[in-house]
Amino acid sequence: MDIAHAPALSLPPTAAEHDRVRRAAAAAGQSREEFVRAAILNAATDPFLDALEQAVDTVLNRTAKDRIQHDYAN
Repeated sequence: MDIAHAPALSLPPTAAEHDRVRRAAAAAGQSREEFVRAAILNAATDPFLDALEQAVDTVLNRTAKDRIQHDYAN
């Protein structure tokens, strides 16, 4: 999905939302733009997704002899 066309971003923030972000950015010692950018990048760094991708790589790189064989399947 193109983030520029995400439905949640197509509406401007309300005054209350804007103020909330401004206060959070000030508390973090950042500009509002820096704070929003960091929040977007942090949200995109999903440890669950990283673990899932690593699990797929691990399973795909196993050889046939590494795989568990069950006698009851025969």
